[in-house]
Amino acid sequence: MKFQPLLLVCVLFISATAISQHQKGDWMLNISASPYPTEQNNGKDFGIVGLTGMEFFVSDKVSISGNLVLSDNSTFKNESNIEATSYSIVPSVQYYFLNRSKLNVFGHVGYGLGFKSDTSTPLDNEALRIYSVGPGAHYRINETLWVKLFLPYFNAKDITFDQNEADGVAVFIGLQFKL
Repeated sequence: MKFQPLLLVCVLFISATAISQHQKGDWMLNISASPYPTEQNNGKDFGIVGLTGMEFFVSDKVSISGNLVLSDNSTFKNESNIEATSYSIVPSVQYYFLNRSKLNVFGHVGYGLGFKSDTSTPLDNEALRIYSVGPGAHYRINETLWVKLFLPYFNAKDITFDQNEADGVAVFIGLQFKL
């Protein structure tokens, strides 16, 4: 019976690996941010887009999430003298192409609504429509903490005035916590 210790080590390794990857029923808290450079009114502004959300795994490969997206065009620099702040709710679905103990790679699709406050218009609030689609990855630091990189094509449209507010690929970097 020389193979029993080897068999025991293999079973323990496989069990530990399975426990640390995302599984059906897992809940995750995500917090990430992306730089938000804009140019308007002959001035360059530099702000931030923040994203926080709860993610629930309906299977080992599919999750759904509710995300709160907050943006401010002049967090760090405001040459345009225009301040634009937005708040949006964006539900989304993620499909995990790779779900391993250390690294996960996923595709994302999200669509939501929100509102914007902008000092360049006479209205206090304007309606927004937002959608995003793109890839992302998580890298596990320990059993409950992951680093997240998310690269969605992101489009935010002011539906009050029928104009694009943001359009292009965003780079979100943040943390994910297993609850």
